[in-house]
Formats: sequence, structure tokens, C-alpha cells
Amino acid sequence: MVDLQKFQKHVKSKSPAFIPVFKNKSRYQIVWGGAGSGKSHIIARKLLYRMLNESHVKHNFLIIRKVDRTIKKSVWTLMKNIISIWGLTSQFHMNQTDRTMIWKENGAQFMFSGLDDVEKLKSIEGVTSIWVEEATELLQEDFEQLDLRLRGEFGCVKQIILTLNPISEQHWIKRIFFDDPIQGVFTLKTTYLDNAFIDDEYKMVMDNKKKSNPRYYNIYALGNWGTAEGLIFNNVEQRLIRQDELTGLDSVQGLDFGYTNDPSAFNQTFIDVKNKKIFINDGFYEKGLSNNAISSKIKDLELHRHMTTADSSEPKSIDAIKAKGVRIQGAQKGKDSINSGIDFLSDYEIILNAHLVEFMTEFNNYSWAIDKKTNKTTNKPVDDFNHFIDSLRYATEKYHAKRRGGRLNID
Repeated sequence: MVDLQKFQKHVKSKSPAFIPVFKNKSRYQIVWGGAGSGKSHIIARKLLYRMLNESHVKHNFLIIRKVDRTIKKSVWTLMKNIISIWGLTSQFHMNQTDRTMIWKENGAQFMFSGLDDVEKLKSIEGVTSIWVEEATELLQEDFEQLDLRLRGEFGCVKQIILTLNPISEQHWIKRIFFDDPIQGVFTLKTTYLDNAFIDDEYKMVMDNKKKSNPRYYNIYALGNWGTAEGLIFNNVEQRLIRQDELTGLDSVQGLDFGYTNDPSAFNQTFIDVKNKKIFINDGFYEKGLSNNAISSKIKDLELHRHMTTADSSEPKSIDAIKAKGVRIQGAQKGKDSINSGIDFLSDYEIILNAHLVEFMTEFNNYSWAIDKKTNKTTNKPVDDFNHFIDSLRYATEKYHAKRRGGRLNID
């Protein structure tokens, strides 16, 4: 059994900024801020600590992500690793099919669920607390349904914990929990400076952003809400896309390469030319991916037989991915291709699938550059928050290339 007193001392010495999270008993805990602060790790540890420390209660902790298929590689793996680090693996029965981790001592459990279908929640009874990871993925209606599930007397504190990186000041979470907060709300903001385990190189990267891209630094390092000033796209709705909406539409795919400091971004998108709608259905957004890993991810999505248009500045990467059995070609690019792509995308209603939260972060922050002399916006976008945006331009290139007189690249 883990030494709980030793764990308390560890939190006080290594993560003092998070001490209020363990002490506070409000119904709603909003743990938010910058990237790399350790929010998710702390909340996972808090729930495990509560399960062990409150053994008189048969806890049913519900752990939520918006989309079910994102659970395995996020909160499931995180909780499994922490249980292992604490030396408790043998004390838990883990059923990945049912998405449960049951403590053999008293039957308490961690239950994991996506919100692809809110009706799934109706079969879950006796929830003692809820943790929502990447809470900005949720619609307000999702939260309201979760709030209703947390009821009954169990002899313990009942809490809904939301962990999030702020994206847009227009988000419902800001309105409900910050601007005019409902009753019973506790908020805690942390940044990478509060994480004793962040390496020096990561700190250097964040510090560099202070000079090279203040907007990025403000959101990702300082964890402040993104503002709408100079935003390029105001035509985006994020929600769950029904597969019947995509029937008969043209499917296109795009890929932008990254590695150490920038993510590789891939999207699968459907175009409804008649009704001027773009459906961004699936994709990935991740740093440190080799060409082999990119190929595997595209194959895992079963999209390798469809043509992907990628950044043509990396022909070796394109050839390497092609050798793995993925259909791929280089983008045309050319003069005015960036603005041409922006013009095309701005002319459509864009619907983004609910689980693509990193993509929405770019939409909420991709902005026109400001002329330092005149303090007015220019017609040139800032070269950041654009990795997914670039992949979307490549994916839809055969449409806007025709607009500017280029060859129509259709495969």
C-alpha cells in the first residue's frame, strides 16, 4: 500500500501550487492554465489518493473525455501508469473493454466514458465524483447532463473537476465559471512554472516564445484566454459530426510535417460544394512523430488508400511515407497559395468534429499579423497556430488552386 502521508509531503514539497486542489471541497473544481503545468497528473493522483484514503466509501469515479476513442491514449493510460508508479497494479482489476479499473480492496472503481452519445450516461449509477479532461471539448449541454448524474448521498464530497487549457474567451466555460460564476465554484490556475518536473529545455522553449510570439506565450505558457482580436476564421462550429452528413461528399486529406518543436498535423475532410460546407471529420496532431509513425497513424485511421496532399517542402518524407503504402503527393503551393487557401476556407461554413480539440485551438488563435508602426492588421497571417491550418489548405488545394489559375489536382 502506498504511504499516503509520504504522498502528502511530496505534494507540499514538489507541487505546492496544487495543495488547494486537495483541500477544497467545492462541487465544481476548475483546474486550468498553461501547457505543461502538470494539471492532469495531479488530478489523477488526487482521485487515486481519495479512493485509498476514503476506503469507507465505495467510490465510483467517472472520468470523461468528449470522444470515446481518445480515452485509451490519454486518461486511461495516465491512470494506469500512476497506479503502477504507486505499486498498486496487483490491487486493481483493469478491464479495458468495459473501461473500468476496480480496486479489489472494496470494489471502488474508476469508470471511463466518452460523450459521443450522452445517452450512455443514463446507465451509470452511483457516481461519487467526475473528472472531465480537456473540458473545452465539451458542449455546455454535455456538462449539464454530467451535473445531473452527480447526485445522492454517499458519505463523501461530490465534485466535478474540469481540467483545461483555455482557448477562446468566447467559450461557455469562461462565461459560466469565470465571468459570472455559478455557485460552488473553485478555480485554480497553474503554468509550466508550477511544475517541478518540467525540464530546462522546455522552459527555454516557452521563454523564447515570449519574444518570438507573444500571443502563443500568452495562451500556452501563461494560460490566459485567447482573444478574438484579428482572428482569421469566424466561421467554425465544433460539434459531433454524424456520419450520414458525409454521405456522397468529396473526401480530401492533408498533412503538415513537424517533429521536435512543432506537431505533425493530419486531417480527413469532406467538402459539400453545393451547400458550401466543410466537415473536418478526423485527424491527428502530435509532436515527435517519425515518418513511420505518421504512416502507421494514417493506416490506423484506415485512410492510407485515399490520397493525402502533404507539404511539398519535404520530398524525402513524402517518399518515405509512400514506401509504407500510403497514397501521398506533394502540395502545389505557389504564389499567394496561403491567402488563396484562407479565402476559400473563409467562404465555407466549417464544421469540426468534437474530438479535434487541437484543431479548434488553432482556429481560435490563427490571426492576421499586426503592423507595428500603424498598429493595424495586415493581410499576412502570423506564422503560428497554423500547422493544422496548413494541412487543411493542402487537403483542399485542388479547389482553391483552380481559383487562382493553377492546375486542378484531382486523384
